[in-house]
Amino acid sequence: MTKLIALLAVLAAVAWGITATASWITKKKAPRALAPGRTPSAPSQGEEDKAMLGAQMRMVGGLIFAAVMFAALLRVSIGLVANAGIATALTTGLAASGGLLLYSALPAKQQPAKQQPASAQESMPLVPARSFILPGAALLAFLAFVAATALAPAYVAIHLDGVPLAAVAVLFSGASALALHRIMTTLSLPDPRMASLDRSWRRSTAGNLLQFTSGVLLAGLGSTAIMTGLALLEASALLKATAQPVPYLGQACVAGGAAVAVSGVVLLVLAAKRTLSIRAAVRKGAPVPITA
Repeated sequence: MTKLIALLAVLAAVAWGITATASWITKKKAPRALAPGRTPSAPSQGEEDKAMLGAQMRMVGGLIFAAVMFAALLRVSIGLVANAGIATALTTGLAASGGLLLYSALPAKQQPAKQQPASAQESMPLVPARSFILPGAALLAFLAFVAATALAPAYVAIHLDGVPLAAVAVLFSGASALALHRIMTTLSLPDPRMASLDRSWRRSTAGNLLQFTSGVLLAGLGSTAIMTGLALLEASALLKATAQPVPYLGQACVAGGAAVAVSGVVLLVLAAKRTLSIRAAVRKGAPVPITA
């Protein structure tokens, strides 16, 4: 436990150092305000690439911190939790939450006061309401499954570890909501000449975040179901309870969990692919700025 506390303290110090450094860089490289009455010129492609690279590096910083956090906590988690699969699931959720929280804490410029939208595209919400259906349903299914395992026999591996898994799922969902709030209330490209490009960037980033959240929750739910099913199958083999519904329930958990986990991995791959190609997609979808 002492080692775990020390690791968390080191990770907190690293996160503070990253945010402090990013804040200093942001203040040094803040875009200059336009002079009153001056018509803004269209930004060059080089300026757009530089601004988008800076926004992309904030996402990369969160990913790197999550990877470091996972590597640092995995061994300690396995020592605290007897089941390696459960320990890996807990560590993955904690690491993903840490990466999202760091992303949310990185400095960003707040959006200006709301004005009359210049186009129909600007009046549309960044994230359609239907985009929240899948991550919300995945979280509810995860919590329902963990609650159902409380009724399972005590020999099932997930029986005593359901509460930590549910807590990590809720923590991750909260971190995702905080990151989404950061995307919707701050500017990713603070240059006022890139307003339309910034909106397109934030819309794409928010969609990627919701897809990533759904993928992590589904992968976690599938992995939990697989571990539960394997424990039930092992127990039924030891008890030779072939006439009871335990083996069939175990088979159903393994098969269903595998399908859900694969779908979660597919969503994660799609989210990663969209994140890597976000600059080209945003530039293609953003309207041409009006400079006259």
